[in-house]
Amino acid sequence: MGESRNRDVAARHRRWAVGLALAVPLALAVSQSWVAHATAPVQSAFTPITPVRALDSRYAPNQNMHFSSSHELDIWQVSGANSIPTGATAIVLNLTVANATATTFLTLWPDGTGEPGTSNVDVLAGKTIATTVVVGLSTAGKIDIANVAGSADIILDYFGYYAAVVPGGPTGPTGATGATGPTGPTGAGPTGPTGPTGPTGPSGGPTGPTGATGATGSTGATGATGPTGASGVGSTGPTGATGATGATGATGSTGPTGPTGPTGPTGATGATGATGATGTTPYTTTAGVTITGQHMVFGNGVAGTAVTLTGAAVFTTGQYVCYGSDTAAPAVDVEFSYTSGTSFTPAAAATDAVRFVCIGS
Repeated sequence: MGESRNRDVAARHRRWAVGLALAVPLALAVSQSWVAHATAPVQSAFTPITPVRALDSRYAPNQNMHFSSSHELDIWQVSGANSIPTGATAIVLNLTVANATATTFLTLWPDGTGEPGTSNVDVLAGKTIATTVVVGLSTAGKIDIANVAGSADIILDYFGYYAAVVPGGPTGPTGATGATGPTGPTGAGPTGPTGPTGPTGPSGGPTGPTGATGATGSTGATGATGPTGASGVGSTGPTGATGATGATGATGSTGPTGPTGPTGPTGATGATGATGATGTTPYTTTAGVTITGQHMVFGNGVAGTAVTLTGAAVFTTGQYVCYGSDTAAPAVDVEFSYTSGTSFTPAAAATDAVRFVCIGS
């Protein structure tokens, strides 16, 4: 703010403080709620809108509109948003002032014009107050808002605007009268009441006398009825005789059924073939030698402890191999030391349980 701005603000402070000290209750009761600041007379028409909250400096994104103790003037864009069209001449809004830290007053006027020496609302420190304001807009659709003292938040709720009324042009000449169109159908509205019946008109002249009835002529004689002619009906010829039906031939006799022959004896059961040899399971040693396997043995043991085979599990020739896995550490290799056909020892990195399978003969 320049020096002249500071002097103006100081002068307003003094004028306002004196007036407030003399008549604060009166000022609050009759404060100027409806103000229209217009730079030139403009014929405008009011358009109401659905109320919309356009500004609340307590919350983002309009917290920069909060008046701090060193912040006195804000410029607010009205038209072009919140249902207010570009070209509107004035805005009708509800102004609410909250969180005032000092007794103050606020003034609204069109941007680009001098600040008027009036207030739109007077506020006591710590109080919240609202009032309706009509304020003109600049050609760019903006208003200025000034706070005199302390900090405060402002809330603007729009509910209507004024826009210039475009005057109508001169009435054009009346064109030639065209042909009358056909009469439209009778509307669906109710039929009006029937008017009263007029008086009966006078009767015509007197009726002339009725003429005399002429004499009735005599009835002529009825002529004789002529004889009825005979009806000629022809005679019906005789019916021809029906021919005789031929005789039906005799049905042949059915021959006798022959006797059932005796059931033949059941043939003897053939001899059972010899049992084939037991199949073998081939396997290959680590040296690449293929050996015919006879059986497989599954079991569990402990690494480092000999496993003794008994009964049918014994490998008679001692030619067998074993494979196993460490149940506690499957990735650990298990090796086997073969003592004989009846005993071998699994070996691993630890004394874990080992699951094994052996193949041999």
